[in-house]
Amino acid sequence: MAFVARRRHLPPPAGDRRQFWLSAVEAGRFVEQVSLGALFLTCLKVSLLGFGGGLVWARRIVVNQDENGKLFFGRGMHNHNPVWSSDNQWIYFGHGTDPTDGMDVWRVRPGGGSPEQMTDQHADINYLAPLDARTLLYVAHGKGGAGPWLWALDVERKVARRVTTGLEQYTTVSASRDGRRLVATVANPTATLSQVPLLDRIAEDRDVQPYQLPSARAFAPRFGGTSLFYLSARGTGDGLWRFLAGQSSEVWKGANVALSEPPAVSPDGTRVAVVVRQGGKRHLTIMSADGTNLRTLAPSIDIQGAAAHGAADWSPDGAWIVTGGSDENGSGLFKIPVNGGDPVRLTTGPKESAINPVWSPAGNLIVYAGVSVGNKVPILGMRPDGTIVDLPAVQTKLGGSYRFLRNGTGLVYLAVPYDFWLLDFSTKTSRQLTRLNYHGVVRSFDITPDGKQIVFDRTRDNSDVVLIEIPK
Repeated sequence: MAFVARRRHLPPPAGDRRQFWLSAVEAGRFVEQVSLGALFLTCLKVSLLGFGGGLVWARRIVVNQDENGKLFFGRGMHNHNPVWSSDNQWIYFGHGTDPTDGMDVWRVRPGGGSPEQMTDQHADINYLAPLDARTLLYVAHGKGGAGPWLWALDVERKVARRVTTGLEQYTTVSASRDGRRLVATVANPTATLSQVPLLDRIAEDRDVQPYQLPSARAFAPRFGGTSLFYLSARGTGDGLWRFLAGQSSEVWKGANVALSEPPAVSPDGTRVAVVVRQGGKRHLTIMSADGTNLRTLAPSIDIQGAAAHGAADWSPDGAWIVTGGSDENGSGLFKIPVNGGDPVRLTTGPKESAINPVWSPAGNLIVYAGVSVGNKVPILGMRPDGTIVDLPAVQTKLGGSYRFLRNGTGLVYLAVPYDFWLLDFSTKTSRQLTRLNYHGVVRSFDITPDGKQIVFDRTRDNSDVVLIEIPK
């Protein structure tokens, strides 16, 4: 399928430029929604202007269990983006274990029955858009994490392929009811590093300076020894780069397998661990600082952690890596010996109840993110032997953004929305470090080796809106 007839960018709206979502449905038409891990048919009464009306009735779509008696809409499974087929015979939806990288396209009859799997991508499938009775469009990252791309699924053959072969990254797509027009957003993202000093007063925008790098795109910073490691792109996906002695060099090529979160760097900067997706699971790959001597670490553990944040960290002596993950006995926090040996389980609990750990410079404390509530997570602590440590009640952004001071006396964390705070372990109190205006989303940061600066990323997921008209 080639969309070559007409394509043009749509101008941004005039006047009030605040972002908003607008959705309209036909009066009396069945509309599908997701609620509490199940699919529902709902009948809505909608006024001509889209206001008023309300829910007339709702009915759960009952599906069959699999051959092992497992519930399709069971606990821990995600079901998103349901849409009607153009002939109203099917409901297509995303289904899987992880919305960020474990979803596939499925379909089911409106009357229920046995769901049918349509793809085998295990990706972040989103924005399903039926084009006609045979074609379904959607957005997802490709193999290795590159993209996201625009995909077309032949529902009769169950074959999906990329619609375009260029470098354009599609973030959303929607189709008109007659399948003649598409509206899509094409990513135009930016990512830069900045630095702000650790002061006795609250730092403000005037104190922030760019962190100069040869790369135009840079995010997810991590220091180790005399090097700064960060993510950047040369082509279709973000790879790992190293900045040393004023020069940047590529350590891991993102065109092969894209990376999305900060690397775990050994204290002396000679070794690096990154999270790589292999065979539908996420594993730690460890390598030398120049990208040689690659090997998979603890392949039995499926790494867990919030997207765009560090999933693992090194012990100060460089002998262990701590990470959140799951094995045959369930989810938890693990210590993994770097030079070989079995992982040591530190916690047991529900999925992602202990993720994004950071090891203290003194080696006697590991902090990690607990179960999220809204867009916040509590910062919890334990000893390397698994003994729980009571910390003051502190919450950080969803995903857990926090780093120890270089002397280990405190923990810098990112509060909602985008300011840094410091938890002083001696006084068990927190104080605000920055008061910054919004200049992009802050996802990750690190403390410079001299302990005087916070180096943080700022990203903007800008997109262009394009209209694609398909010839008759």
